[in-house]
Amino acid sequence: MRPRSDTRKLLQVHDLGKKGRGVVAAEDIRKGDLIERSPVLLIPSEDRPAVDKTVIFTYVFMWEHGTVEEDLYKHEGRAAITLGFTSLLNHSHNPNAEFIRHIDELLLDVVALRDIKKGEEVTIDYQMTLWFDYHPHD
Repeated sequence: MRPRSDTRKLLQVHDLGKKGRGVVAAEDIRKGDLIERSPVLLIPSEDRPAVDKTVIFTYVFMWEHGTVEEDLYKHEGRAAITLGFTSLLNHSHNPNAEFIRHIDELLLDVVALRDIKKGEEVTIDYQMTLWFDYHPHD
């Protein structure tokens, strides 16, 4: 999905109890709106063995053409960490947003899959085997 606009939405970071920190809409967001456009910092393939052993691994995106997020578990190729709010988005099996990697531009967009109300948490599907127990109502 391509966003209707390049203007990002107003967001806030909240403590969501058992879920930890999360990103909440500070204004109503319409389906198709760009929520966040995040520049990324690349983690070169040769640095992955060291980085993948740290908490950073739980915040990165796979950053090679023709890959999917599950490929992070191969511990090969480049990964990237996003700047801005994107790395704080929580997982949902029924997300209200999706992420779109722009590999060559070193950008990651988060776009609304449906209308999101002010005060509602913004979530994405991590698109990989989860490393934590997922309880959607926690």
